[in-house]
Amino acid sequence: MRLAWLLLAALCGSLAPPATRVSSAAGAWTTYLRPEIYTDLLATADTVWCATQDAGLLTFDRNSGQWGSITRDPGGLASNHLSALAFDRDGTLWIGTRDAGVSRLGRDGSWGILGLFDALPSVNVNSLRAQGDTLWIGTDRGLALFNGVEITGQLGSPSPFASDDITGIAVLGDSVWVSTGAGVYYSRLSTALAAWTATPTGLPAGRVDALGTDGRDVWALALNRLWIARPGNQWAIVPRFGAVYEISDDFGTVAAATDSGVFVWTSPVWSPSNTSLISYPSQRLAFATGSDAAGTLFAANIGGFYAQASGGASWSQYYPPGPPGNNVQNVVTGAGRIFIGTFDEGIGRFDGATWTAWLPGDCTTNCASSFYNPVFAFGMLIDQQGDAWAGNWNVATDHMVDSGPVPVVTHFWVGASLDLDHHTWLWSAAADSSGGRWFGMDAPNIGSDLQHVPDGIDYYDASGAFAFNYQRASGDSALNMADNQVRSLEYDQTHNEMWVGFGGHGVQSFSLASYPGSKKLTFNDVPDAIQLDVFAAIPYGDSLWVFNTNDLRLYTGHPFVNPGVAFSIPAGPAPRGAIHPADVAADGSLWLGTANGVRVYHPGGATEDINPANSPLADQEVRTIRIDRSTGVVWIATAQGLNRFDPAYTPPPVPRLASLRVHVYPNPAYLVQVLGVPLRVLGNGQTYTGHVYSVDGRLVRRLDAAGNGGLVWDGRDGGGSLVLPGLYFIRVEAGGRSATARVTLLR
Repeated sequence: MRLAWLLLAALCGSLAPPATRVSSAAGAWTTYLRPEIYTDLLATADTVWCATQDAGLLTFDRNSGQWGSITRDPGGLASNHLSALAFDRDGTLWIGTRDAGVSRLGRDGSWGILGLFDALPSVNVNSLRAQGDTLWIGTDRGLALFNGVEITGQLGSPSPFASDDITGIAVLGDSVWVSTGAGVYYSRLSTALAAWTATPTGLPAGRVDALGTDGRDVWALALNRLWIARPGNQWAIVPRFGAVYEISDDFGTVAAATDSGVFVWTSPVWSPSNTSLISYPSQRLAFATGSDAAGTLFAANIGGFYAQASGGASWSQYYPPGPPGNNVQNVVTGAGRIFIGTFDEGIGRFDGATWTAWLPGDCTTNCASSFYNPVFAFGMLIDQQGDAWAGNWNVATDHMVDSGPVPVVTHFWVGASLDLDHHTWLWSAAADSSGGRWFGMDAPNIGSDLQHVPDGIDYYDASGAFAFNYQRASGDSALNMADNQVRSLEYDQTHNEMWVGFGGHGVQSFSLASYPGSKKLTFNDVPDAIQLDVFAAIPYGDSLWVFNTNDLRLYTGHPFVNPGVAFSIPAGPAPRGAIHPADVAADGSLWLGTANGVRVYHPGGATEDINPANSPLADQEVRTIRIDRSTGVVWIATAQGLNRFDPAYTPPPVPRLASLRVHVYPNPAYLVQVLGVPLRVLGNGQTYTGHVYSVDGRLVRRLDAAGNGGLVWDGRDGGGSLVLPGLYFIRVEAGGRSATARVTLLR
């Protein structure tokens, strides 16, 4: 089948979009991410928009040098994994994603989305090309055209391409060019794209990664080389470069990121723009490039963002704020700031305004003011004195006093010795009321040999000196300790006790009433929990929460000799390492992090699930949850970023509209037996709720909140059954006003 395209008279050359700004309240949720892989840059007169594969959408204010961040939200940006950007003539920003279709940001700040319900071939978008009021969308399953209201066509079956993986789109006069996983094709707008012609001569067989055009020539990127299209379907390789990793063609300026720097096409030659911005064969190290309407260039990779001065004489470097990495293992709170530890990306400190990062690598100078090598930072603590502790496995256990202008750091257990490394394998941590610090140990490759075994519990006294190590059956010091793998340590100030959770050996406690006058500790079992594989044991008043591999248990009546009550969990602990997966809020709610998001167990029995589908949670694999005792703020460390949630946040009132104007599309719409019907609402509101009524006034369905252009009804009633064809009225509410739209459903 051929694709039936709706070609609008407004299909014309790209125009410079009006300036667009994003302004929103902080909200209950904040997501902190580090941009590491940039996929596209798009510049207006005052803003550079940066699409990243791991940190959502960044904005750089060209006048102030300030950064903004827009991250995934169910009512806004659909994903943090972005692929492409495009402005249409009306100033709407289109954002391609790797896993959630195309997000749309209007000039008024409203959000919408194009997905499978809108006939998009796939939610994995590779490329976008805006032309007038229309948008070309290249996905890994074909090419689609959006006409400003709906997708009016997509390539059907059989496809004219050898591969439907559309990697690039270029429009040159009457021709539309696409690069695919198997070569480049072009067709004519004047023939309604009735036939596509392959252009094989001169290009290598296989995947072509991108296309670019300055309005005169067409360039193809394949096998890290550039080819230029010549008459007669011929392609000529460009001998000017070694390896080329990215190309861009914003506003007709074609730029290439290469292993010799950034170059720009000034026909008939490529000219160097910045030979110090060298790309390497790594997504993190390859530069994304872009330009504004005046031809000013920009480039970005993990090392930072670079902006060319007007006239091109010099470049300036900027660093977007954020944590050291997104693979977050632990977060600890205290003294007005947080510290995070990552798997292999360093340690970060955030004081509410500024991030400070210590990146992996042995310190060679100023070691007294830096972590020795902040890699594999798992066990962490902010103690009663406000000092930070971190166990960087196989490197050092570091104690940082950062109350002054320059941190003062003491390094313990530094040296290339397995005996020393045992004391760096911190996993759990707690501070007692007398200023002592307690660290529970784990081990790398545990169970693989007799050398990699945990060392139980290390204790550092109030002066910061190492004092004792406690191990199972190690004589007088810890005779009845259940095991040496200590996954959880929690101090109970009410009873002056330390609670210990073990891998596969349940829960114990010991009293600190006679400590530190005696080295001996007496460990007491929770009888019902002896065989549990424990990841968290959290005391709260006269209750004890125990999170284990199979369930969550609540024990009441200190000292908890009776069986606990078991609660179901959404999933088990995070597979990469649940360091501190649970915490209790001031109201007694337990926040539990699992491999499938967060579940909140409220007093009285109600539960609440939080996951990426219904919240801005960065990832469903939750490794650590900490609740700031002074503010009630919940910090959540996940496998793909850090979240902050403020339960006390109250949103500002929604401005009241003078009147509400909406329409529902498509109309009429066709009911599909499996999918229903994707009805969307578009108007002058921001978020819509409402009801669906049949023609006789019967309530059919209550509608959840939907953003502008968002899916408002799937054609089902309140019980989930598909409705019958006919006439329906959709009453929507937004901004304190209401409006009614009529829609006809057909089959």
